[in-house]
Amino acid sequence: MARESLAVAQTTTESAAERYLFGQVPQPDQIGQGYVVLERTGDRVYGALYYPSSSFDCFEGQVQGDEVAMTVINSYDPSDTYPYSLAMAEGPAVAASDASGELVPFGLEGFHAIGSLSENDHRMLDVCRGVVDPAP
Repeated sequence: MARESLAVAQTTTESAAERYLFGQVPQPDQIGQGYVVLERTGDRVYGALYYPSSSFDCFEGQVQGDEVAMTVINSYDPSDTYPYSLAMAEGPAVAASDASGELVPFGLEGFHAIGSLSENDHRMLDVCRGVVDPAP
């Protein structure tokens, strides 16, 4: 995936974690465009980097100042990891780019907030949760 920033959507789960979707374009699920779906609890994040109809790589990391610093885990070889960071957009809240009108508490530089997560976005997050925080 190109190493550039992505955009944001939010849903709240029972655990007080927040889920967001960021895209290189303001519409979800556009072939050839990159997306980041992540779950944030405090400063800790995990999620997936993906292109629709393609594989995805999981990541884990944390918010550090004005960026999200992460370790990306190769989906084909989990022992292959690399550092990556996304700059956070300035400002206290970002409006979602769809008709939801939601405000999200942060944005990623160069990416669009997308107001809702698909079932597939939630599935990728659930898979990545297992990859970055496997049960004993």
